[in-house]
Amino acid sequence: MAAALFQKMGVSNHHDWATFQYIVFVALFGFGAWLLYASRDFIRLGLASYRWPKTTGTIVNKYDTSFTIPGVGMNNTTVGMVECRETTHVYEYEVWGKIYRCHTYCFGAYAETSMAAYLSGAEVQLYYDPNHPEVAVLRRGLQPGAIFGIIPMAGAFLLLFLL
Repeated sequence: MAAALFQKMGVSNHHDWATFQYIVFVALFGFGAWLLYASRDFIRLGLASYRWPKTTGTIVNKYDTSFTIPGVGMNNTTVGMVECRETTHVYEYEVWGKIYRCHTYCFGAYAETSMAAYLSGAEVQLYYDPNHPEVAVLRRGLQPGAIFGIIPMAGAFLLLFLL
């Protein structure tokens, strides 16, 4: 089945197929590696946050940080500017007698951060880095958006070994 598909694409012999397979493998693997590299701080902080102590804080401010980007509209029929809604929550907490302010919801991608919804004045549980108490997060751990680069890398290996 794959051979017939690639013959239609103009890939006629085994050498052409191997070259095509190699190029696609390198492209997918490189793209996945680039995504993981770009998320390296999210991954490092997300894993480290599992060991951070917990404390209580208060939401002191929230503001709209929505933005627009080029993309496909919600009905999947139009291409244009798409609004990504996001609210940033500023929270205040105390560690060793000193008060800190932070606004990090999680160490992940936009999809994870857009889920945050707190009222001003609400009490929240948060996790802070004991070595750098100014670094805190409301939702600790490794988030799916931070490790999304594994998907194209896995696809590269599937292409290489299964076809």
